[in-house]
Amino acid sequence: MQDKLLTIIVPTYNIEKYITKCIESFKEVNKDYYNEFEVIVVNDGSTDNSEKVISDLMLDSNLDLRVISKENGGHGSTINRGIEEAKGKYFKVIDGDDWINVDDFEKMINNLQNIDVDMAITNFTEQHVYNNTKVSINFNDELVRDKVVMDLPNRRIPMHALTYRTSILKDNSIKISEKTFYVDMEYTLLPLKYVKNYIYYNLDVYQYFLGRADQSMNINVMKEKYNHHNRVTRRILDLYAEIRENTKLEAVVSSALEYLINKQCLLFLVNDDKKSAYELFEYSDKSNFKYMLSKDSKTTGLLYINYKTKKIFNFIIEPMINKKVKKLGEDYAN
Repeated sequence: MQDKLLTIIVPTYNIEKYITKCIESFKEVNKDYYNEFEVIVVNDGSTDNSEKVISDLMLDSNLDLRVISKENGGHGSTINRGIEEAKGKYFKVIDGDDWINVDDFEKMINNLQNIDVDMAITNFTEQHVYNNTKVSINFNDELVRDKVVMDLPNRRIPMHALTYRTSILKDNSIKISEKTFYVDMEYTLLPLKYVKNYIYYNLDVYQYFLGRADQSMNINVMKEKYNHHNRVTRRILDLYAEIRENTKLEAVVSSALEYLINKQCLLFLVNDDKKSAYELFEYSDKSNFKYMLSKDSKTTGLLYINYKTKKIFNFIIEPMINKKVKKLGEDYAN
């Protein structure tokens, strides 16, 4: 049942030090908008005081805020639960250690009240707290502003910029991988099979916190969780096999896979796991995805050449790969 214009899902796991800024940013929204949106905090089995902090923040506020506590299942599981619980026409994820720009959030609500689209795109700011800098991410040079486009964007749009029509997620049973890191790729690509149109607003809504040592994009965490990244890469290869006849979507997914496979192969190498890299290339072939060599992925390119030539030139290529692996290991250590 659609009771709200917008559902905000706030995935939360052991972030008692950060969740206050997130919730307070929603409480700062003009109360005239409170009937338009709901905030659902999905507490993913936190073992700290996150749930109590949120409960305290709920006191003396008319914000439509509720907490759902569940067993730990990873970021994807919080999104899946959020999709089930959502009562809004539109659906957006704001992680519990991030927050919103209140003024532009209010403008986004105003815009959504007067539109009917499958996907809305807005800007976001990377808040690099470790060195006190900001990077604004916008799409002004790529997308037409304030106009419904009966198509897909030419590339994958980051998760922080997306707001979906909730029925796209519910009616098509979109399920994000659980107990898995790096599911942003799934969230940004899996629904695109069903998206027929979108609109772009030049609004800086999402404030993306970067700098926590335990964040999934921390390089040491990526090295440790490299098999998670591999699972996501293979799922996107499965998607590619389904949609490769769709010219526009194929281009978007193909570009994402070039990035994913290159990143995954580097993670394999720093974990001394060349065998899994060759297995990924084999899986890629079975999915009918043709990995393209590029100057930006020379190390992965060497692996791919070795795979395609059935290691005929292994005596030449292997030492070159090992040399690059040593350099990669030093870079990752730093």
